[in-house]
Amino acid sequence: MKKITGERALFIVLVLTLLVGTLMPGSVKSDIEARVWSAVPWSALAHFTLFGAIAAVPVYGSGLGGTGRALLLAVVLAAGTELLQSWVPGRHPLLRDALIDLSGALAGLAMRALWLLQARQPQGV
Repeated sequence: MKKITGERALFIVLVLTLLVGTLMPGSVKSDIEARVWSAVPWSALAHFTLFGAIAAVPVYGSGLGGTGRALLLAVVLAAGTELLQSWVPGRHPLLRDALIDLSGALAGLAMRALWLLQARQPQGV
């Protein structure tokens, strides 16, 4: 049995947060967004951010294989969460939302690549 590291625990929390938000009824989602600040697309920002964080967490391995696994998971989660919304009252699957999710994942992977490049740079230069 694999030990649950900090990265894996963070990954699990992020995915569970995504699922909780996805299964939230439309009326609750609308109420929350209206109370926070209706001028900001909170749902879209939350999905972009969550998918970015999920993709950036270093649990996929390194190299192209790790990037491929992260992208595959992003596609599965984006499609899965949109499909789940078909059964949630007041929610509807939207291609636009899946594209926002995948954009977030790509941004997260780009940030992770930049962090890795920065970590390889000699200090003090």
